[in-house]
Amino acid sequence: MMVHVSCIQRPSEPIALPLFCLCFCCALVLSFSGFQAQENCNVEVKLLLLPAESQAAVVALRGTREKPGRIYFFDTDKLDLLSQGAIVRLRQGAKSDLTIKFRAPNGKKLSATREGGGDFKCEVDLTREGPNSSYSITRQLATDELPQTGTDVSRLLSAAQIKLLEDAHISVDWTRVKRVAEITSTSWQTQSQPHVGKLTLELWEWPEGKALELSTKVSSDAGSSSYTELQKLAAMKHLAMSPDQQVKTSVALEAITRAAAH
Repeated sequence: MMVHVSCIQRPSEPIALPLFCLCFCCALVLSFSGFQAQENCNVEVKLLLLPAESQAAVVALRGTREKPGRIYFFDTDKLDLLSQGAIVRLRQGAKSDLTIKFRAPNGKKLSATREGGGDFKCEVDLTREGPNSSYSITRQLATDELPQTGTDVSRLLSAAQIKLLEDAHISVDWTRVKRVAEITSTSWQTQSQPHVGKLTLELWEWPEGKALELSTKVSSDAGSSSYTELQKLAAMKHLAMSPDQQVKTSVALEAITRAAAH
């Protein structure tokens, strides 16, 4: 199970974290108390903070081993793939990889198989809104050459990634797909923290905004308690939360698309 804390830059005013915890802590425990990891999925508990807290978080959590990278997302102008729950992501850094992810809408489950090889992962995102399953297959790329069109991306997909899209009933017109987001990423490792263990900070930056995510692995039965402990840790470190508690990928893509439309 993984735990993630994320910071998203939004125009709203900061929320006082202690008050936020009082408002949502009990609801989260009730919401997650009956939740159990299914299909041997990793679990990611996600908490969003204000992006202005990024450097404060690095200092407060003693972030080390800074690692830069770049992330590219591919979709249509209207995010038709994202609207179906599909994400096409390419990462460049020490290594390059291409990921196809399906985040099941409305809590639906996907009966995906591991046929065709690839790095298959089943994960459960735990946010303020509750658990949501996602399935992904990552393929390592042998070149740093960046695909320019959706057709270029389709040629890089493995058989397993194509099958995942088919299993998820995702309709893709690759001729309409293009690179819709280019994000600079920076990650840090942090020292172990009480009750949540070692953490990883990841900062996303793009022209329209920023996002910061803090993550850690916990046991499969510790989802709700870890969410609460992360809230307490953020409060103790004086890191303010964002009023927006969506998954950061969706927030970033939607923000970038809105800016491009104006």
